[in-house]
Amino acid sequence: MNNIKKGSKTHNLLYDTPLQVPEQDRLGVAKFSKILADAILKMDAEEGFVFALNGPWGSGKTTTINFVLHYLKQQTHNEIVIVRFNPWWFSGREQLLQHFFRQFRTVLEKNVTKNLMKIGKKLEHLANILDPAFQKIGVSSRSIAATMKKDIFEVRNSIDSMLQKQSVRILVVIDDIDRLSTQEIRQIFQLVKAVADFPKTIYFLAFDRNVVINALKEVQGLDGEAYLEKIVQAQFNLPYPDRTSLRRLLFELLDEVILDTPEDRWDSTEWGNLYWDGIDPFIQTPRDIKRFINALRPTYPVVKEEVNPVDFIGIQALRIFVPEIYDFIATSKDLLAGESNSRDFYEAKDAYRNFFESVIERLPEKKREPVKGMMKRLFPKWSTVFGGASYGTNWLESWRRELRVCSPDIFDRYFMLTVPPGEIFSAEMQAILELASDPQAFSSELVRLSKEHRPDGTTRLRVFLERMLDFTEKDIPEEHIEPILRAIYTIGDQLYIESDRVSMLDDGNDMRLLRITYRLLRRLQTQEQRFDMLSKMYKEGKALFLIVREMTFLGIEHGKYTNKQPEEPEEKRTVSAEHLSQLETLVLQKIRDAAKENTLQKTPELGRVLYRFSDLGTEEEVKEYVSGLIKNDEGLCDYLAGFLWKSHSHTLGDRVERRTWRISVDFVQKFIDGDAANLLPRCQKLLKDQPNWLKDRRKIAIETFIQEITNPEVR
Repeated sequence: MNNIKKGSKTHNLLYDTPLQVPEQDRLGVAKFSKILADAILKMDAEEGFVFALNGPWGSGKTTTINFVLHYLKQQTHNEIVIVRFNPWWFSGREQLLQHFFRQFRTVLEKNVTKNLMKIGKKLEHLANILDPAFQKIGVSSRSIAATMKKDIFEVRNSIDSMLQKQSVRILVVIDDIDRLSTQEIRQIFQLVKAVADFPKTIYFLAFDRNVVINALKEVQGLDGEAYLEKIVQAQFNLPYPDRTSLRRLLFELLDEVILDTPEDRWDSTEWGNLYWDGIDPFIQTPRDIKRFINALRPTYPVVKEEVNPVDFIGIQALRIFVPEIYDFIATSKDLLAGESNSRDFYEAKDAYRNFFESVIERLPEKKREPVKGMMKRLFPKWSTVFGGASYGTNWLESWRRELRVCSPDIFDRYFMLTVPPGEIFSAEMQAILELASDPQAFSSELVRLSKEHRPDGTTRLRVFLERMLDFTEKDIPEEHIEPILRAIYTIGDQLYIESDRVSMLDDGNDMRLLRITYRLLRRLQTQEQRFDMLSKMYKEGKALFLIVREMTFLGIEHGKYTNKQPEEPEEKRTVSAEHLSQLETLVLQKIRDAAKENTLQKTPELGRVLYRFSDLGTEEEVKEYVSGLIKNDEGLCDYLAGFLWKSHSHTLGDRVERRTWRISVDFVQKFIDGDAANLLPRCQKLLKDQPNWLKDRRKIAIETFIQEITNPEVR
């Protein structure tokens, strides 16, 4: 927002309280009020006069009245007596007629002149006479009229005579007429019609003309407009607030709401596009501003760290001004969030467009264009359907990093006041990343997250690693790269958690960590810098499985471990061929050391590590290691567990995915002498004896291996 005066406060507006004095005016109402006050002062009203102030509900009629009365009190010295009556206060309780005359009398009796006090008493007498007639809502029977005719005539003559002798004039102000029921609106205008010709009395009525005309239909056989014209001599339309002033006021109040939002999170271009395309048409009156700001003030501070501020303001604008669209968005995540150039999306593009158009057509016509403008700014899918650019999966990361509502990972935060259970708060994300300069502290946080589970069974670590990827290209300072890598290569194997891989197509935490390390390494400008960093990490690191996995991917870049040719020339790869050879030597030595120290069998995915051990060294030394390992029962279980994998299937009759543990007997066979089936008796005996160490993956491995051997059709 531009030219905003930070820190300004206008709480009276937010509490829907009409302004009292012209000094508070922000929308040009005071100038118009001064003109009305001057007009009242110039009226002699010898035979009474009725004029009306017309404006839609919420446009500032009561504020205008307050300003008019302020100017009148400044410019007169007991020359005008003001009787202010708000019928809405008494609606549905007692007869409006009685309350009106009671208020009239109370004001007159406060004046020191005896004649005004006498007039007050006469008015009460008139009310008592008129009351039965008003019970009929404007239709008096002939018998009632005949009975009261003489008394009414005498009392009216007496009141008229006393008023004509006064030098003062009386201004009767009746506000909020449009808040009444149809029956009560008719009563008010019947009342005004009965007393409008009091001498030296001016009636100042405020209402929404359309509401009143509709309520006065068929009164005395006239249409509402004709009946109104018989009572009101002059009507003034409340000028629409100056659009520039309205916008300025809205922007100042919005600035208070987002006061603590960092500047780098506020995209002025996006805000301008969203505001002019959709929000501005909904800001027509001061009450529109009040409703909008009152919706943002309690909600934005709660979620400000979890949402994009511009998108959140846009979504809240739809909630206030077009609630049916807000409800549609909240229940249409799959339709609206995500990328827009997939094959499935393009095949269904016409269906998307037809559906979106049907949603818009259900809206009032004046709301359609603003809503379409906002939707195309908030949701790329919507924009693409109606001819905008396409957005691929490469956009998902930036949308998530920017906390955009179009990100499938962020979407839900816009429709609840708390972050979903197990989610990572943005503030928490930033706090953990700030610890990155301290490898030990950063490692402790990663381990903590790995032990905190979400409702779906995965850990919060999974969410953190996915979101951390968004920060790797530029947000993480270069001086934090080495400490982060040191932490990852130290505890990376501890972060390998089976439950964080939810399907065959899903990645495990090992791949999430490797993507993070790859991006951070690529920020180092030369192959030599990357090699030096990796050499240091491989020598000092304890996460053997992660190191082996990364070395494998470095080899794939050079055409190893695959039938494919390298995708990039050598100078564009992470490290050179010579660097790779040196790293492989380091990794081979690290595996051999782990084998000698009897820790290799505790490495996650032992089978993968043994295959790479064989590639870097020899198959014979791997067999020698395995032969020694499986001599004892615990070693046998660890060896078999190293080849465990989980299959995922979904048949026609299944409502949920089937997950089954498997072991490839052929892989087990590769590194042992003799037939793998010879291990069956030992495994069966172990399962029967159930030693106390036989649990978790060890037990699953024994059970699965027995199943694979005894049911060869499964293989």
